[in-house]
Amino acid sequence: MAAPLRPMSNLAPRLLLAGRPATRPTRTTLLQHHHHHERRTAATPQARTHSTTSSVSASELTHFSALASSWWDPMGPSRILHLMNPLRHEFIASCLADSSPSPSSPAKADLHYLDIGCGGGIFAESLARTIPTDPDAAAPTPTRAASMTAIDPSTNLIQIARDHARMDPAVDAHLRSGKFKYLNTTLEDVLATTPSSSTSSPSSPLSPSPSAPTASPKQYDMVTLFEVLEHIDPQTSTPLTFLTNCLRALKPGGWLIGSTISRTLPSFLLNQVVAEAPWPIGVVPRGTHEWSKFVNPPEVRAWLQEGLMRGGDGVAGRGGQGLLEGMQWRCVGAVYVPGFGWKMVPGSEDWGNYFWAVRKGV
Repeated sequence: MAAPLRPMSNLAPRLLLAGRPATRPTRTTLLQHHHHHERRTAATPQARTHSTTSSVSASELTHFSALASSWWDPMGPSRILHLMNPLRHEFIASCLADSSPSPSSPAKADLHYLDIGCGGGIFAESLARTIPTDPDAAAPTPTRAASMTAIDPSTNLIQIARDHARMDPAVDAHLRSGKFKYLNTTLEDVLATTPSSSTSSPSSPLSPSPSAPTASPKQYDMVTLFEVLEHIDPQTSTPLTFLTNCLRALKPGGWLIGSTISRTLPSFLLNQVVAEAPWPIGVVPRGTHEWSKFVNPPEVRAWLQEGLMRGGDGVAGRGGQGLLEGMQWRCVGAVYVPGFGWKMVPGSEDWGNYFWAVRKGV
């Protein structure tokens, strides 16, 4: 297992295809998509059995299981994920800066994160490194992390993530204190556990919103969803249902942030035709992508709007469009530039990879 990588921020949608293990970095590696992402779908045959209906695709869990042992190899199948990590942090920071009421005041590490589909922990661990030991200290980075809870349905990937995190003394300290947690579970099971049915402590990142009713699920300030949306199992769930659940885990005023791929001709050519071509052109195994599961920005935004309204049904004093008051939407394309890495390129959303974010109104 490779030595712990130093803080690689991570924020970048993918213009390149789901990454595959070009065992040696070549020009084709540039097209590798971060589908090998540290993600949820990458599970092993030993995926955990859950008590609730799950959006996790069993076939995708099996497909990504082979990547487990090489997750932290910066030159292996997850190379593109490692390269994209800094861009994820950059995008998160831009969202927080856009909603900060007083950008001139010192930023505090006061945000509790939930990373859905963390895989082997590339993003989760990098964010955990920014959690200060002193809770009253200023945030060392613009992402203002006070805690991180990362979940994935793959037993093997969660074990790999925990083992790698323990190699860094600072991160290991956060694991032992409870500020950083890896949970082998699904979003549906997290939501099924309410504050009233579990014990919470001051250091627990699962503490509910002060205004949330007792029966509400645990909520977080920030929920991240990198390279997950295009892997929802259509037999058990839909993107709308899944995103509605993600919003249920988000506190009012918080951000739900993700990345995915547009369902366009350019993305088809890059992410399937080129990426899944025979070696030495292709960089991912055939069958890695399902172009029909890719989603366009307008679709994501519409689902999120519907999800916010559904979340307010029966509990909000206002209804319909009124539930969208205070909602903020951000979207930007991401492109891999050989020799320079991933870059956010406004207007390139239809090319393939892009980041998106929504802020829930207060």
